[in-house]
Amino acid sequence: MHANGDTPRRPASSRHQPDAHKEDPKNAPFPLQQLIIIGICRFSEPLAFNSILAYSYVMVKDLGVQERDAAFYSGLLLSAYAIAEAITALGWGAISDVYGRKPVALIGLAGVALSSVGFGLAKTYWVALLARFIGGALNGNVAIMQTMVAEMVTNPEHEPRAYATQPFVWTLGGIIGSAMGGFLAQPAKYYPHLFSQVGLFGRFPYLLPNLVAAGGIVLAIIQGMIFLKETKPHVKEEDHDVAVEEASIDERTPLNHFARLHPRPSVATERGSLRSSMRHRSSSVIAGLRELRAKSSFMVEAPMPVDTHFDLRRGSFATMHSIRLPPHEILPSTREAEPPKKTFNFTVVMLILSMSLFAYHQMAYITNLPVWMLDDEHSKGIDLIGGLSLDLHGVGTYLAVNGLITLIVQGLIFPIFVERFGVWTSFFHMILWYPITYIIIPFLSGLPDILVGPGIYVDLILQAFFGIIVFPCALIMLKNATPSPLVLGRVNGAAMSACCLARTLSSPIVGWVYAAGGSAASWWSLAAVSVIGVIQLIWMPKELKKTNKVHIENGVKEIVHPHHHEHHHPVANNINEEAVED
Repeated sequence: MHANGDTPRRPASSRHQPDAHKEDPKNAPFPLQQLIIIGICRFSEPLAFNSILAYSYVMVKDLGVQERDAAFYSGLLLSAYAIAEAITALGWGAISDVYGRKPVALIGLAGVALSSVGFGLAKTYWVALLARFIGGALNGNVAIMQTMVAEMVTNPEHEPRAYATQPFVWTLGGIIGSAMGGFLAQPAKYYPHLFSQVGLFGRFPYLLPNLVAAGGIVLAIIQGMIFLKETKPHVKEEDHDVAVEEASIDERTPLNHFARLHPRPSVATERGSLRSSMRHRSSSVIAGLRELRAKSSFMVEAPMPVDTHFDLRRGSFATMHSIRLPPHEILPSTREAEPPKKTFNFTVVMLILSMSLFAYHQMAYITNLPVWMLDDEHSKGIDLIGGLSLDLHGVGTYLAVNGLITLIVQGLIFPIFVERFGVWTSFFHMILWYPITYIIIPFLSGLPDILVGPGIYVDLILQAFFGIIVFPCALIMLKNATPSPLVLGRVNGAAMSACCLARTLSSPIVGWVYAAGGSAASWWSLAAVSVIGVIQLIWMPKELKKTNKVHIENGVKEIVHPHHHEHHHPVANNINEEAVED
């Protein structure tokens, strides 16, 4: 019997005999076509989210919010989506276990599209806030799409390549979304020869970027309806076959756990008793909600310009690369491991705290930057109260370039840097120097006009460089600090939930500080949080310094040349296949 009461699987010979590659996952082809299709769906979401970053501050003021409160209410707009998504994602996950991943994923996209149009048509702040909340409530795709990718890939050797596509398309969509919001908002003001002040886009100045984003999402829905295949395994109740392998059940596939414990009735059973089938479906949703609510790991994160969802049991560590640890760093197999006496030891707690502090000030930076750029100047020279008085085009350009910088740093610089200097050394120095990126920002306003732009770009580069190195390094050390593979899911869930909470709170809090104390106060409050992270290094256990050398297979090359690395190092396979239940 299995630990959680499942009936043991029958030998392969007693099952229906599928074709060879379905029998042996290692012979399964790389699902390139399906990954492209789901990548298009994934790409369309940051179009909508990132587009509002550029103009949410001026939109809030146009909707009647007083200027001194605009920063706070702008941050609240950004958090509303994530809060609603966290509340409803569990229900969508349970529903997908009954009715399939594909319909729920497409409904989620439709919810984002409807929310975007409603947001663009809003004439009051509360309607805009409601539109954002509804969009999050209708969208459970954070877990759904990640589960679909895991279910598509049956060959462990293909996992690094498959997971590399997700942060890549998210970042690419974020770049385009940021530029789109900056250049398409207020079209009657910036393109009067094309759009009239009394026309539709003159009366609704923020509708155009949302319509374009919604149009992109509708195209993604159409191609998904036609080409996307259902990935949820169908389990036969009468012979207790388990279609989902244990190794595929993890925090990236949280829905598989419920699907395995609560298999759907067979076709014959459904024909025999429709009432029994309906009762099964109803109880499945309820049981699924209870099952998923018990997993803190299923908390969703606030949408980010860079996809930061992670799973400690995958070899990517929230990057677009495959990261291999030396053999002595790999946790023992599930069979060899015993449940630890204390899951959340001091090292694990300290690393989760460090990640939460980082998640807070990074998300706050992303939302505070356009507010500061758009805010009016308060005084000449070094302005500690106001902003730079840039227009939406300028903000859109900076945000798009920021996304491009992020893509370059993660794709090209990260693997070289971390391999050269090591995990702990990279983490330590990035945390140590991080406060500088916040301390210097208010002083950029005192530079000559010709140097303000280069100064902003320098800060963006430092932010991207520090952030992209800190987070994966923390994840690598967190995995190594976990006392047993049997509790990786629990540790992963706690880390994800802590980061989610920090990101959700950061936007309205930094907005409130900006409204109460001015721009410099908001930036220096983030510096203070990052300084806490520096001080925390003093108490970081010495054992973390042993986690240093890794080998990184460049995910960009894996995407561009999908057949270049067909056979991975056995150490890499060991990591990628390591997925166990709590």
